[in-house]
Amino acid sequence: MTNIAFIFTGIGNLSGGGGAERFFSDFYDQYQQVNSDYKLFFITDSESLYHLSEAGQLKNRTNVLTFRTFNNRFKHWLEAWQLRAIIRSKKIRLIQIPLYNKYQYPLLKAIDNMGRNRPKLVYTVTDAFIPHFYFDDQNRGYNFKAYLDGLFSSIKIDRIVSWYELFKSFATEHKIVKSNPPIDCIQSRYTGKVFNTTVPKKNHIVLVSRLTIAKQPMLFVEAVQLLKSQGADISNWKFFIYGKGNQEEEIRAYIEAHQLQDLMALSHTPNVTNVLEQSKCFVSTQAYENFPSLAMNEAMAAGNAIIARNVGQTHLFVKNGLNGILTKTEDAAGFAEAILSYIQHPEHHESMQRESIRLTKEIHTFENFKTQIEDFWTKTLNRAS
Repeated sequence: MTNIAFIFTGIGNLSGGGGAERFFSDFYDQYQQVNSDYKLFFITDSESLYHLSEAGQLKNRTNVLTFRTFNNRFKHWLEAWQLRAIIRSKKIRLIQIPLYNKYQYPLLKAIDNMGRNRPKLVYTVTDAFIPHFYFDDQNRGYNFKAYLDGLFSSIKIDRIVSWYELFKSFATEHKIVKSNPPIDCIQSRYTGKVFNTTVPKKNHIVLVSRLTIAKQPMLFVEAVQLLKSQGADISNWKFFIYGKGNQEEEIRAYIEAHQLQDLMALSHTPNVTNVLEQSKCFVSTQAYENFPSLAMNEAMAAGNAIIARNVGQTHLFVKNGLNGILTKTEDAAGFAEAILSYIQHPEHHESMQRESIRLTKEIHTFENFKTQIEDFWTKTLNRAS
């Protein structure tokens, strides 16, 4: 049996997001129940473990390995010493980085310098914005090149896995990773959560997202305001936003200014299971990609129709007219039109909900993702250094 590990460090409160953290910890949990040629560990620091536990993650601690963090001048050395000891003692041959952050660089650098004990290092691209803003010079708050430069230029990445075909073509064309690793793309996604699809549905339309400009949640709020101002019959419906972020106050102010309180509410929760089980429709306002959104995947599994833009690889999740509606335009008016079309055709609601569930049971499954990620691990380990 070959030992491999996910590494997560620097995780904060997950009530406002955390799709990658939730997905890979769910996968870790479920993977402990299957027979495989691989033994999967989960390496994290004690504070990150606390936040994951608070969000209901990592229920299975069988192969969770933790190290202590420090806040003194020996911080990097002490943490790296613990991490190298864990890798050596467990004979870990491959470490997958599901989500990179600035706290990981010195730790990954220490792993990279382990000599004959060095495991393969693989990076998971979980941000669809990288190809769009990697060379951004407009000072729009995207600093991908700045924070990824150390990882890409001074650490040997043995292989990259991504859901995004666009990232693969972009990275290949611009040669942004110095070690020039192979890049594999996965077309399956799944959720480890089990939803009760017999819960009676309410006339709820929800958006679950980080409340940032990149996610463009204001389009949802503006769409509801458009429907109200046009006199659309939406009085029997409630619109909910769940999330946290730097647009939270702007959204609250807009709701109040346009007197939408009777129609719309803004909240946040670390666990949206009950929310998605009761809602009928899920809206995504993302500008560049909807696949493989964990929130959307969970909404489908819970039996929601989907309203979204037709961007990126959205077609892998949303089948227009079958399990949801793709907007005709990418502005608030486009979302308003799609929402109204959904509301005005209740005869399609149940069939759309069933199709969303079917896609998560037949296509976007644990088994399909497991097969593809294990194939990725095997190719990485069999590739000569």
